[in-house]
Amino acid sequence: MIPILTPEQMQRADRHAIGRLGIPSLLLMENAGSAVAAELLRRRRFRGVRVAVLCGKGNNGGDGLVIARKLREAGAAVTVVLISPVNAFSADALAMYRRLPELPVVPLRRFLSDGPAPSVIIDAMLGTSFTGRLRGAYREAVGRCNAMPGWKVAVDIPTGLNGTTGETEGAAFRADLTVTLSNPKYGFYRSAARDVTGDVVTADIGIPGESIERVSSGLFLVEADDIRRLLPRRRNDAHKGTAGKVFVLAGSRGMTGAALLAARSALRSGAGLVVLGVPASELPSVARRTLEAMPFPLPSTNRGAVSIEALPAVRTKLSWCDAAAVGCGLSVDPETRTVVRSLLGKRKKPMVLDADALNALSGRPSLLRGGRTTVITPHVAELARLTGTPAEEIERDPFGSASAVARRYGVTVVMKGGPTAVAVPGGSVFVNPTGNPGMATAGSGDVLTGVIGALLGQGLSAGAAAVAGVYLHGAAGDRARSRRGVHGLIASDIIAALPAAIKEFDP
Repeated sequence: MIPILTPEQMQRADRHAIGRLGIPSLLLMENAGSAVAAELLRRRRFRGVRVAVLCGKGNNGGDGLVIARKLREAGAAVTVVLISPVNAFSADALAMYRRLPELPVVPLRRFLSDGPAPSVIIDAMLGTSFTGRLRGAYREAVGRCNAMPGWKVAVDIPTGLNGTTGETEGAAFRADLTVTLSNPKYGFYRSAARDVTGDVVTADIGIPGESIERVSSGLFLVEADDIRRLLPRRRNDAHKGTAGKVFVLAGSRGMTGAALLAARSALRSGAGLVVLGVPASELPSVARRTLEAMPFPLPSTNRGAVSIEALPAVRTKLSWCDAAAVGCGLSVDPETRTVVRSLLGKRKKPMVLDADALNALSGRPSLLRGGRTTVITPHVAELARLTGTPAEEIERDPFGSASAVARRYGVTVVMKGGPTAVAVPGGSVFVNPTGNPGMATAGSGDVLTGVIGALLGQGLSAGAAAVAGVYLHGAAGDRARSRRGVHGLIASDIIAALPAAIKEFDP
């Protein structure tokens, strides 16, 4: 997992590496430009390709000058575009300017008015320290570049994006790819920054881990290798009873689809046995639509919800299972709320709580205490109802809000959103990089609940199950998007893609 840093933290790490560890700043700049160029060359051929590198006067511009040199060496037809005159350059940027090979170097005005648009536009104008609104030449450059065709790449951060808040006050360079340096920046995971950054990859530029660890505040980006380490390995002598027994308590009249989605996703995520507890009144419709999951009828109210009389049977199933998934389509019936609250008081098994299980706890989050093996999966509105915190306050700082709940009540919090993040009781927050807007569809959260429940049932800790479950859920969604597109993707498509997504991490 790689620490996510604010621009201020990144600057402190830079200063420590340069001032305390003695790493030359020019070496870091050379490493930065070389790493970005290597990433671009890995993605496509550049021989003969027209490339414009827009360089500002600071160190971000210096990185751009290194990139221009490296792409020229690879055979690209590179033009360096200067936003400021050379005599305004920082010392390191000026040193890199003097290392340029013979290639066209033009002022912005000439670039904007001369010749055909380049095939690749590289933004090395302003770095992560930028705040506020673009003005003058920078604003003009960004506006014109955005209107041009071609592949757009941002170096470290798109010009015009606030690296701390993720906000843009007016114009910002709209990148297809951002190659960020050393560590991903906090602002990338706030607000609508993804519309500006495009895909984000991180380039190692040689800042030692010691410098990063001194400034890191416990926010991390999850990587594929982390999931490989977390996923359970099934023994050769495993059988269905040892592969994870999951009890899904879900469904009510008109909401049986949510229960079925959770049960199916648990099975597709490796659970050996899944029992689906539903109101007896809804059993016929559920039984007709499931094969592998075992429907289990529970006493129901005349409203088609789980009744208080179901509590003994539910407790029996909780004793049997390795983990439980509770809440999908469960309803807000008063008797059902009582069942959920009663379960939390004596829970001994790992449990994931979603949707109506969280609604049953609205205003009573203290019932979560004592559940270090419990995962909750709220979106903003559900967390607001649970804690009584205004939704607007949570939206301003979703990671901090999730972390505060995790620390206060001792549970793992999956804060659903774009992106989804997992907060653990110790205070750390893990940001998920997978997933796409097509997953904003009914039932997607029920699928996630089933995935996490299955991983809990296979012995993962609450934090590990949440981190791995969110990642795999998003990876399956990305596979489904590649087949169905954003608008046609539905929750069942995510379940169908789960086996292939998980197979990527099989030993």
